Amino acid sequence: MKKVLQAVLVDDEEYCRQDLSELLCKMSEVRIVGEASSAKEARRIIHEKRPDVVFLDIQLTDGDGFRVLTEAERIPAVVAVTAFPQHAVKGFSMDLADYILKPVEEKRLALAIHRARDHILLRSLRENPGIQIDINGLSTPLTISDIFWAKASENYVEVCSTAGKGLIRSTFQNFKKSLPAGFTLEISRGLIVARHQIKQWGRDSKGHLEIILKCNGVLKVSKRLQKEVLQQIELLH
Repeated sequence: MKKVLQAVLVDDEEYCRQDLSELLCKMSEVRIVGEASSAKEARRIIHEKRPDVVFLDIQLTDGDGFRVLTEAERIPAVVAVTAFPQHAVKGFSMDLADYILKPVEEKRLALAIHRARDHILLRSLRENPGIQIDINGLSTPLTISDIFWAKASENYVEVCSTAGKGLIRSTFQNFKKSLPAGFTLEISRGLIVARHQIKQWGRDSKGHLEIILKCNGVLKVSKRLQKEVLQQIELLH
């Protein structure tokens, strides 16, 4: 349905990593790709795995967790997980996605994942050079923030945007992979909507879930995906 966030856990206390791992394993939108018990090990694993999000303890036995951030090449999103609230100001000055305190609660962790997705999305919107779509035979430049929805159309992807509807010559799978993690929700087979363009949701006369976009477009959610889509859009409000 959506890109799964690749996550690395960094904490020098094994039981803390285990507790966090158990909570994250309950969440289908995250997959743990590595764990580290020291700053040195964290730098290596982050370099090798290139995760989408790092859950980082601030105080490690061999150094300051903040140094891991400054020495890493690039981390799309970082969630600090610590027992020390006094480091929050410094943490957010380093562009953290979120800052949560131990012991970690499941609902708070779900919110942190949501914020990590938003953090990745905003960074991608700033950095993405844009795309070109064909509208009535004319090549039209767009940024991905202009997209409302996109759907598979044979050898093309049909895109509805602020500039109108047009086509991109691409497979649907390749187009989805080119978008930031968490940018879209798949609401039926071959149809995705941009999360930031969702205005609200409702039910039609038969009780089927509908997505209402900021452009006032209405899209139906397939029966197969209704439960998961509803869980996701409820996090947006």
